[in-house]
Amino acid sequence: MEPAVVEKNEISSVTHTQPVSLVHTEFVPEKDIPDDRMLREDYEKLRISYELHRDTGSEIDIDQLLNRILDSTFEFLQYDRAIILLADKKRKLKTRAYRNISDRTIQHLSTTLIKHVVQKREGVILSDLLTDNRFNKADSIILSGMRSSMAVPILHKEEILGVIVIESSKKIGAFTKKDLLLIMNIANHTAQSIKKSLLHEELRISFDSAMRTLSATVDAKHTLTAGHSERVAKFSVLIAKELGLKGNRFMVLNYAALLHDIGKIGIPDKVLLKNGPINDAEREEMNTHPVKTQEILENFHFPENLKDVPFIAAHHHEKVDGTGYPKGLTGSELPLEAKILGVADAFDAMTSPRDYPKYDNNGKQIECQKMSALQAVSILEKESGTHFDGEVVAALKKCLLSEGGKSIFPSD
Repeated sequence: MEPAVVEKNEISSVTHTQPVSLVHTEFVPEKDIPDDRMLREDYEKLRISYELHRDTGSEIDIDQLLNRILDSTFEFLQYDRAIILLADKKRKLKTRAYRNISDRTIQHLSTTLIKHVVQKREGVILSDLLTDNRFNKADSIILSGMRSSMAVPILHKEEILGVIVIESSKKIGAFTKKDLLLIMNIANHTAQSIKKSLLHEELRISFDSAMRTLSATVDAKHTLTAGHSERVAKFSVLIAKELGLKGNRFMVLNYAALLHDIGKIGIPDKVLLKNGPINDAEREEMNTHPVKTQEILENFHFPENLKDVPFIAAHHHEKVDGTGYPKGLTGSELPLEAKILGVADAFDAMTSPRDYPKYDNNGKQIECQKMSALQAVSILEKESGTHFDGEVVAALKKCLLSEGGKSIFPSD
């Protein structure tokens, strides 16, 4: 369960307020340091803080950035839980990253404390939450089970991006003003990186939405193919996870699966929407859609990490023995992503209603009704090594048999 959040009206009144001063530093001159232990502790805190500033400057993934902040702060603060809340488009603060050192599920987060930090634009350190006159009457403080707390705003120019809360349930006075200063500095120095990451995430969401809308538009031309590309993408992702694909390759496959049939917008409706089996000439026309897919997608400006999307999308009808189309590539010439997409596409086509007749593993016609998942896998296995890659088919079968796949794959 996520911690409670701050509602819109609790932060809107301070959106244009100037930040206020926070705390005075307690980093004392070297001559006044009583022992080497304190000097080493201060050095370690400053080192970790510096490395965080250095390492997060180029990070664009918001979740990795926030988790890096929590990892670093835990290195020099013995907290029980830490939470980073970020403001969404409606100016509502929501939990985006957290660490909970104990086994307990986070149940409550003090909205009273967060509201104070946001409205006052200042960092707060509470040595004892239960006796602090500012907050000791708040039910959320009592329910949180915490004794010491720090909270600081994340400010980018005049905009409040979020709040960092760090808490301890074990002791009173767990944090010092020096700790608060370091966390405040971390919040200040990472605010620009957080802002940049949020903008990048917004662009990614917009791009993803555009691709899914485009994909759905093509599928919706025929009632029997509605949702096909989304399902193929879902199946492809499951297979890819099973085979250990990560990073950019995973993203490329996902978008290629969503867009693999976009070339069908160039197929005449009299062929694409024909009710019933198509003749040889119509089949030849239909078989041009992968080439059209590549031509269309190559006109898109994909970022460098997605530059292989057009190629992968355009080769989902190739066969590992080289008898597929459009280029007759063999298994050694096909990237794994294209092999995964081919299996996922065929599986969905067999397990979904279509206009053309289907045949089971023994060649018996099943009319136009959808096959069961087991029937479809049986055919895929029979054609492994000729049409489909055997390792990919085995991964699909494993996904079908796993508990996680039951709610996604068609039921038998």
